[in-house]
Amino acid sequence: MSTRSCAFTNNDLLVSFCKKYMLLLLLPAVLSCGNTRHQHELAGRWQLKFKDGSKVLAVFRKDGTHDFFVNGKLFSSGKSSFRNDTLRASDPICKADYYATYKIDFITADSIRFKAVEDSCAPRKRDMDGTSLTRVK
Repeated sequence: MSTRSCAFTNNDLLVSFCKKYMLLLLLPAVLSCGNTRHQHELAGRWQLKFKDGSKVLAVFRKDGTHDFFVNGKLFSSGKSSFRNDTLRASDPICKADYYATYKIDFITADSIRFKAVEDSCAPRKRDMDGTSLTRVK
């Protein structure tokens, strides 16, 4: 009859400890790789052409202001913020103190599409929801 030792050696304890805790040490690094988000840039000049032939230029600035030009003439100016691919924008056409919220889908770095999240201003929502713009280079 053979006898088995149930006692761990120091080496066995170290290996067991390393297996258990190495995963815990590496887990944050592994998870952070999957959660990295590319920060898209909205600041710049964007253009589109409406079905009626009107040409629109949208200018978003890093200082939180924007302008919309229709056929070369200033149509609207307002304030905006852009974070996590979400645009909050206000302008005096609807109400200067009301901020609409739009999700911006970056099709490419130079092509975007607006998706209304919340906008009670019917004319703006009609013009912006689902609209695609391309960056002016």
